[in-house]
Amino acid sequence: MKSSKSIQFSFILLLLFSTFMALAGIRGFIRLAPSIEHINEHNTRSLYYAEQMLSSMSIKKDIKSFEDALENEKSNITEVGEKELMNSIEKQYKAAFVADTQAEESVMDNIIKLSEINRCAMRNAGLEVKQLSSVTVWVIIFLTASIWVLGLAIIKTIERTVISPLNELLDVLESYRKGNRMRRCPKAAPSRDFQKIYDGINQLLDNASQ
Repeated sequence: MKSSKSIQFSFILLLLFSTFMALAGIRGFIRLAPSIEHINEHNTRSLYYAEQMLSSMSIKKDIKSFEDALENEKSNITEVGEKELMNSIEKQYKAAFVADTQAEESVMDNIIKLSEINRCAMRNAGLEVKQLSSVTVWVIIFLTASIWVLGLAIIKTIERTVISPLNELLDVLESYRKGNRMRRCPKAAPSRDFQKIYDGINQLLDNASQ
């Protein structure tokens, strides 16, 4: 029956659309992982090394500890502007450790700028995560609403093309059983398949009433 094929097609369409929207939502969640990893691994590590350099210079006065942190930070450069600051720090840190006040101030200022760059990157990454989370939530909401709309449309289609014609057939047959020989199926059916059934039932009732 063509009506059954129409119903099957509607359900397949609903399943395909639901799958597509679910994959879109999953993709949104997957995109959160790189941002979180970026925050945890790179910028947090850079902040740690910057704090270690500041501590080694201002408190410990330990140039070896400073150099270790400097080397680690050089291998962890991820943000724009970090490389230039690191080059400046590398050129001046030795003078800073031999009581060159100007060099010390410059190095400490660059380390503070380095920290701020990474804090800013962390804030931006956090905003990106928040935005992606919001998008994912809206995708899920849209998916749910769309499923409801399509589901209701399918229910109405089933009611119009299957349930209502079947109820009409039952009413006609029940009326005939109760003695109403004039009741017939409508001349116009919602589909060709039911039109054939209506015409066949009407023909049988006409023959039986003769």
